[in-house]
Amino acid sequence: MPAHQPRDSLSGTAPEGDGNSSPAQLTAKETQALIWFFKGKTSWEIARIQNCSESTVNFHFTNIRRKFAVSSRSAALLKAIESGAISVGEAGVRGAHEPD
Repeated sequence: MPAHQPRDSLSGTAPEGDGNSSPAQLTAKETQALIWFFKGKTSWEIARIQNCSESTVNFHFTNIRRKFAVSSRSAALLKAIESGAISVGEAGVRGAHEPD
């Protein structure tokens, strides 16, 4: 994407998206990271939950933002929900690794 391309101020996406493309294919760890982000967890907290480093979590979010062509985690979360890549209902279910 060119550096000077205008972006939609709300979603952080380039205006060329037609909305008819298939949802981004997220890995299981990327999906989990987005769900934990939806629940308000920080990268550090997600790293502890997923038993990995904070750098790995940030790497997952970099990949997520690239896949959705957005510039923020919040915009990526919105795009993931809108496209059906994740369901908000998933976020209400306790994960196997969620601390008590």
